[in-house]
Amino acid sequence: MGPLGIAIIVLIFVSFGPLSGNSPGENASGATVVSYWNAHQNQGWVSIYLVGLALAGILVWATQLRAILRDAEGRRTFLPNTAFAGGIVFVAGTVATGVIHMTLFLAAHNHQAGIAQTLNFLDANDYLPLLFGLALLTLATGASILDRSSLPKWLGWVSVVIGVLCVAGPLSFIGLMAGGVWLAVAGFVAGYHHRHGTALPMTLGQQTPVPTA
Repeated sequence: MGPLGIAIIVLIFVSFGPLSGNSPGENASGATVVSYWNAHQNQGWVSIYLVGLALAGILVWATQLRAILRDAEGRRTFLPNTAFAGGIVFVAGTVATGVIHMTLFLAAHNHQAGIAQTLNFLDANDYLPLLFGLALLTLATGASILDRSSLPKWLGWVSVVIGVLCVAGPLSFIGLMAGGVWLAVAGFVAGYHHRHGTALPMTLGQQTPVPTA
Protein backbone atom coordinates (compact mmCIF):
# COMPACT_ATOMS: atom_id res chain seq x y z
CA MET A 1 0.00 0.00 0.00
CA GLY A 2 2.85 2.39 0.70
CA PRO A 3 4.30 2.40 -2.85
CA LEU A 4 0.77 2.77 -4.22
CA GLY A 5 0.23 5.77 -1.95
CA ILE A 6 3.44 7.38 -3.22
CA ALA A 7 2.39 6.76 -6.83
CA ILE A 8 -0.96 8.43 -6.14
CA ILE A 9 0.77 11.45 -4.58
CA VAL A 10 3.12 11.82 -7.55
CA LEU A 11 0.27 11.64 -10.07
CA ILE A 12 -1.79 14.23 -8.20
CA PHE A 13 1.20 16.52 -7.65
CA VAL A 14 2.11 16.48 -11.35
CA SER A 15 -1.52 17.09 -12.32
CA PHE A 16 -2.17 20.01 -10.00
CA GLY A 17 1.42 21.31 -9.98
CA PRO A 18 3.51 21.51 -13.16
CA LEU A 19 0.62 20.70 -15.51
CA SER A 20 -1.72 23.17 -13.85
CA GLY A 21 0.70 26.05 -14.30
CA ASN A 22 -0.47 29.59 -13.64
CA SER A 23 -4.10 28.95 -14.47
CA PRO A 24 -6.59 31.86 -14.27
CA GLY A 25 -7.91 32.78 -10.83
CA GLU A 26 -11.56 32.61 -9.88
CA ASN A 27 -12.16 36.26 -10.79
CA ALA A 28 -10.48 36.12 -14.20
CA SER A 29 -12.42 37.48 -17.17
CA GLY A 30 -13.96 35.17 -19.73
CA ALA A 31 -11.51 36.35 -22.40
CA THR A 32 -8.55 35.56 -20.13
CA VAL A 33 -9.89 32.09 -19.36
CA VAL A 34 -10.51 31.31 -23.05
CA SER A 35 -7.08 32.58 -24.07
CA TYR A 36 -5.26 30.60 -21.36
CA TRP A 37 -6.94 27.24 -21.88
CA ASN A 38 -6.76 27.43 -25.66
CA ALA A 39 -3.00 27.81 -25.24
CA HIS A 40 -2.81 24.96 -22.69
CA GLN A 41 -5.29 22.39 -24.00
CA ASN A 42 -2.77 19.54 -24.12
CA GLN A 43 -1.61 20.14 -20.56
CA GLY A 44 -5.20 20.17 -19.37
CA TRP A 45 -6.13 16.87 -20.99
CA VAL A 46 -2.96 15.14 -19.76
CA SER A 47 -3.77 16.39 -16.26
CA ILE A 48 -7.24 14.83 -16.44
CA TYR A 49 -5.85 11.44 -17.52
CA LEU A 50 -3.25 11.46 -14.73
CA VAL A 51 -5.89 12.29 -12.13
CA GLY A 52 -7.96 9.38 -13.51
CA LEU A 53 -5.05 7.02 -12.89
CA ALA A 54 -4.66 8.41 -9.38
CA LEU A 55 -8.35 7.82 -8.66
CA ALA A 56 -8.09 4.21 -9.81
CA GLY A 57 -5.17 3.82 -7.41
CA ILE A 58 -7.19 5.35 -4.56
CA LEU A 59 -9.97 2.82 -5.12
CA VAL A 60 -7.49 -0.05 -4.83
CA TRP A 61 -5.85 1.60 -1.81
CA ALA A 62 -9.16 2.12 -0.01
CA THR A 63 -10.20 -1.48 -0.68
CA GLN A 64 -6.95 -2.77 0.82
CA LEU A 65 -7.32 -0.42 3.79
CA ARG A 66 -10.79 -1.76 4.58
CA ALA A 67 -9.48 -5.34 4.58
CA ILE A 68 -6.54 -4.43 6.85
CA LEU A 69 -8.74 -2.49 9.28
CA ARG A 70 -11.11 -5.46 9.53
CA ASP A 71 -8.27 -7.88 10.22
CA ALA A 72 -6.62 -5.54 12.74
CA GLU A 73 -9.87 -5.13 14.67
CA GLY A 74 -10.45 -8.87 14.81
CA ARG A 75 -14.20 -8.29 14.78
CA ARG A 76 -16.90 -6.78 12.61
CA THR A 77 -17.70 -3.08 13.00
CA PHE A 78 -19.02 -0.41 10.66
CA LEU A 79 -15.84 1.70 10.77
CA PRO A 80 -13.80 -0.08 8.03
CA ASN A 81 -16.80 0.17 5.70
CA THR A 82 -17.22 3.85 6.59
CA ALA A 83 -13.57 4.49 5.76
CA PHE A 84 -14.07 2.75 2.41
CA ALA A 85 -17.18 4.86 1.78
CA GLY A 86 -15.07 7.96 2.45
CA GLY A 87 -12.68 6.86 -0.27
CA ILE A 88 -15.60 6.37 -2.67
CA VAL A 89 -16.95 9.85 -1.87
CA PHE A 90 -13.49 11.35 -2.45
CA VAL A 91 -13.20 9.62 -5.83
CA ALA A 92 -16.75 10.58 -6.85
CA GLY A 93 -16.15 14.19 -5.82
CA THR A 94 -12.94 14.34 -7.81
CA VAL A 95 -14.72 12.90 -10.85
CA ALA A 96 -17.34 15.65 -10.52
CA THR A 97 -14.63 18.33 -10.43
CA GLY A 98 -13.03 16.67 -13.45
CA VAL A 99 -16.28 16.99 -15.38
CA ILE A 100 -16.33 20.72 -14.65
CA HIS A 101 -12.67 20.99 -15.65
CA MET A 102 -13.25 19.13 -18.93
CA THR A 103 -16.30 21.24 -19.77
CA LEU A 104 -14.19 24.34 -19.12
CA PHE A 105 -11.70 23.19 -21.78
CA LEU A 106 -14.51 22.64 -24.28
CA ALA A 107 -16.08 26.03 -23.56
CA ALA A 108 -12.71 27.70 -24.08
CA HIS A 109 -12.13 25.74 -27.29
CA ASN A 110 -15.48 26.97 -28.61
CA HIS A 111 -14.73 30.56 -27.47
CA GLN A 112 -17.72 30.66 -25.13
CA ALA A 113 -16.27 33.35 -22.87
CA GLY A 114 -19.31 33.71 -20.60
CA ILE A 115 -19.64 29.98 -20.01
CA ALA A 116 -15.88 29.61 -19.55
CA GLN A 117 -15.84 32.36 -16.93
CA THR A 118 -18.64 30.69 -14.96
CA LEU A 119 -17.02 27.26 -15.20
CA ASN A 120 -13.67 28.70 -14.17
CA PHE A 121 -15.26 30.13 -11.01
CA LEU A 122 -16.84 26.75 -10.24
CA ASP A 123 -13.55 25.00 -10.99
CA ALA A 124 -11.80 27.13 -8.38
CA ASN A 125 -14.41 26.44 -5.68
CA ASP A 126 -15.50 22.82 -6.10
CA TYR A 127 -13.33 21.19 -3.45
CA LEU A 128 -16.06 20.53 -0.86
CA PRO A 129 -16.75 16.90 -1.95
CA LEU A 130 -12.99 16.20 -1.81
CA LEU A 131 -12.71 17.56 1.73
CA PHE A 132 -15.81 15.68 2.87
CA GLY A 133 -14.59 12.40 1.40
CA LEU A 134 -11.09 12.78 2.84
CA ALA A 135 -12.47 13.77 6.25
CA LEU A 136 -14.75 10.72 6.32
CA LEU A 137 -11.91 8.45 5.20
CA THR A 138 -9.38 9.68 7.77
CA LEU A 139 -11.79 10.05 10.70
CA ALA A 140 -13.26 6.56 10.21
CA THR A 141 -9.77 5.09 9.82
CA GLY A 142 -8.58 6.85 12.97
CA ALA A 143 -11.60 5.74 14.97
CA SER A 144 -11.16 2.16 13.77
CA ILE A 145 -7.49 2.12 14.79
CA LEU A 146 -8.19 3.66 18.20
CA ASP A 147 -11.04 1.23 18.85
CA ARG A 148 -9.14 -1.89 19.96
CA SER A 149 -7.11 -2.30 16.79
CA SER A 150 -3.68 -3.90 16.56
CA LEU A 151 -2.43 -1.04 14.35
CA PRO A 152 -0.31 1.70 16.02
CA LYS A 153 -2.37 4.19 18.03
CA TRP A 154 -0.28 7.13 16.85
CA LEU A 155 -1.51 6.47 13.30
CA GLY A 156 -5.07 6.60 14.60
CA TRP A 157 -4.51 9.97 16.27
CA VAL A 158 -2.78 11.40 13.19
CA SER A 159 -5.70 10.23 11.05
CA VAL A 160 -8.20 11.92 13.36
CA VAL A 161 -6.24 15.20 13.38
CA ILE A 162 -6.12 15.27 9.57
CA GLY A 163 -9.85 14.55 9.40
CA VAL A 164 -10.57 17.44 11.77
CA LEU A 165 -8.34 19.78 9.75
CA CYS A 166 -10.29 18.92 6.60
CA VAL A 167 -13.45 20.41 8.12
CA ALA A 168 -11.73 23.26 9.97
CA GLY A 169 -12.63 26.04 7.54
CA PRO A 170 -9.51 28.08 6.72
CA LEU A 171 -7.30 25.15 7.78
CA SER A 172 -8.98 22.71 5.40
CA PHE A 173 -6.31 23.27 2.75
CA ILE A 174 -3.69 22.04 5.24
CA GLY A 175 -5.81 18.95 5.86
CA LEU A 176 -6.05 18.31 2.12
CA MET A 177 -2.27 18.56 1.69
CA ALA A 178 -1.60 16.45 4.78
CA GLY A 179 -4.06 13.87 3.48
CA GLY A 180 -1.80 13.22 0.51
CA VAL A 181 1.17 12.45 2.75
CA TRP A 182 -1.12 10.38 4.96
CA LEU A 183 -1.94 8.07 2.03
CA ALA A 184 1.69 7.01 1.79
CA VAL A 185 2.41 6.87 5.55
CA ALA A 186 -0.76 4.96 6.40
CA GLY A 187 -0.11 2.64 3.48
CA PHE A 188 3.38 1.73 4.64
CA VAL A 189 2.46 1.39 8.32
CA ALA A 190 -0.77 -0.58 7.79
CA GLY A 191 0.81 -2.75 5.11
CA TYR A 192 3.84 -3.53 7.28
CA HIS A 193 1.77 -4.58 10.29
CA HIS A 194 -0.54 -6.63 8.10
CA ARG A 195 2.30 -8.50 6.38
CA HIS A 196 4.09 -9.22 9.64
CA GLY A 197 0.96 -10.63 11.26
CA THR A 198 0.62 -8.28 14.22
CA ALA A 199 -1.37 -10.03 16.92
CA LEU A 200 -5.06 -9.20 16.82
CA PRO A 201 -6.73 -7.73 19.88
CA MET A 202 -8.94 -10.07 21.88
CA THR A 203 -12.59 -9.40 21.12
CA LEU A 204 -15.57 -9.59 23.41
CA GLY A 205 -16.63 -13.12 24.03
CA GLN A 206 -13.13 -14.51 23.52
CA GLN A 207 -11.43 -16.09 26.49
CA THR A 208 -7.87 -17.12 27.06
CA PRO A 209 -7.73 -20.89 26.69
CA VAL A 210 -7.07 -22.79 29.91
CA PRO A 211 -4.26 -25.30 29.57
CA THR A 212 -5.30 -28.88 30.11
CA ALA A 213 -3.27 -31.36 32.05
